[in-house]
Amino acid sequence: MMLDYAALHCFSEVLRFGGFDKGAQVLNLTQSAVSQKIKRLEQQVGGPVLVRTKPVTATPLGRQLLVHYQKVSVLEESLSAVAGVDTVASPLSVAINNDVLATWFASVMKKFAAQRPNPVHVYNADQTQTRQLLQQGEVMACISQIGTPVTGGQSVLLGNMNYQLYASPDYINRYLGEHYTPEAVMAAPGLLYDEYDVTLLGDYQQSCLNMRPRVTTCHWYPSSHGFVNMAVEGVAWALLPTLQITKEIAQGRLIPLFPQKHLAVSLFWHWISLESDAMARLSQAVKQVAKSVLTPHQ
Repeated sequence: MMLDYAALHCFSEVLRFGGFDKGAQVLNLTQSAVSQKIKRLEQQVGGPVLVRTKPVTATPLGRQLLVHYQKVSVLEESLSAVAGVDTVASPLSVAINNDVLATWFASVMKKFAAQRPNPVHVYNADQTQTRQLLQQGEVMACISQIGTPVTGGQSVLLGNMNYQLYASPDYINRYLGEHYTPEAVMAAPGLLYDEYDVTLLGDYQQSCLNMRPRVTTCHWYPSSHGFVNMAVEGVAWALLPTLQITKEIAQGRLIPLFPQKHLAVSLFWHWISLESDAMARLSQAVKQVAKSVLTPHQ
């Protein structure tokens, strides 16, 4: 069976933009034309490829087709380069967690963009969830705290990202005083990014403070930049990557509450195995930048 790759492209864009209307705008087609192409694709493969919700999602069959289409697009680009044929650079989709995006992934983008014209489409997800996006075929690479490679993929350990509990001097004076205990800190206002951040904070509480996880006093604030500002403004303590707040530490605006206690989170780069110069160069950029900023794994 020869797949209809024009229809697969439509399918990919509808998924990427979350619906038929936005997908059609990007493709410069009518919504009806896009719908018909995807219906014909479903007839060809013998089953639905989309769950028509808002936003639309891929069925298990659709995820398999998406993985196939992404691989073919990148491989065709590599083949065209060998043959000397001009082609549009295929986008590379990656899943990256908030803290990496807020600290060092821009340096990866700078290094990669100097070598390749491929757009990089970054999907934001917690480091415990990114590998699942790769496994489902929604992205071609990811940074994860899970090291086991997915089927058809590879992974490499990048290093450790270190987290400590920080608060402003005003916060310490207001809520904690000069002599404070872990119990007193956990009873005072804290910060969580989102529901996935509970796991990271719980790991810190258990391994660094020898406490059972406790999050009942935490505000939820899903913004990496705003997360730091909330701590600097004295609203709450926050578990932050040291890489993100070197300036605030140097200026004395944030102070580690337990200077000897840090949580080292191991990060792994995962990618789908392809004969692709673009993917190879992106992987190289990730590894080079990570080596310069992360702590070596002990």
